[in-house]
Amino acid sequence: MKLTGITIFTMTIPIRRTDLLRSSRFGFSCNRCLHCCASKKIQVNPYEIARIADRLGIPTTEFIKRFTVENGSFLKFTDRESCIFLGSEGCTVHSDRPLVCRLYPLARHVDHKGEEWFSELEPEVSCKGEYLSVGTIAGYLAEQNAFSYIQAANIYLNLLWELMSALENRQQNEAEPCPIEEEITPENWMDMDEAVKSFCLRHGMDVPRTKNEKMRLHIEALRKWIKET
Repeated sequence: MKLTGITIFTMTIPIRRTDLLRSSRFGFSCNRCLHCCASKKIQVNPYEIARIADRLGIPTTEFIKRFTVENGSFLKFTDRESCIFLGSEGCTVHSDRPLVCRLYPLARHVDHKGEEWFSELEPEVSCKGEYLSVGTIAGYLAEQNAFSYIQAANIYLNLLWELMSALENRQQNEAEPCPIEEEITPENWMDMDEAVKSFCLRHGMDVPRTKNEKMRLHIEALRKWIKET
């Protein structure tokens, strides 16, 4: 069983190459034609939501309501089927853009064993990006400042695996749910600010101010919730 949890598109995009490793030859230079920002669903995780929400100066609860669909799983589209954060000059949240945007035209895949591989996607016909004859995928990841995003994606993907396993076991045992963090549900677990606030209130703690500390407590709350699910 494989679960990428990373790049899901609304249309089928041909793949040039797959089963690539970080050591595989790859180089790409984006020329900001903006064609890759349309007709795609951009999947996000709690870390990415928190990054952009912090940039906008709003809580993740508000961000999820205003800018996402499917309980925070994907960024919204505009009426023209482009990303809601695409402006006339490009991405309006570029320095905090999600991992899928940083990787394009690559797609990253991870299975339940944590094994990673990449696919090189066929770009749009109108794409003005340039493929380079030098470089590796690892170098491209570094250029795109992708490593902190990959680390967060791995953590939340593992939590998702654990949650799926816990829910499956519960169904098999026909047990009633009794999560230790009652405010967390399968519908709102993406909401980092709300989950952390509830966690801190329950444990008599001050709500942290930094993204890293919020993420640490969010992960702790989710793990406790999953353990009791």
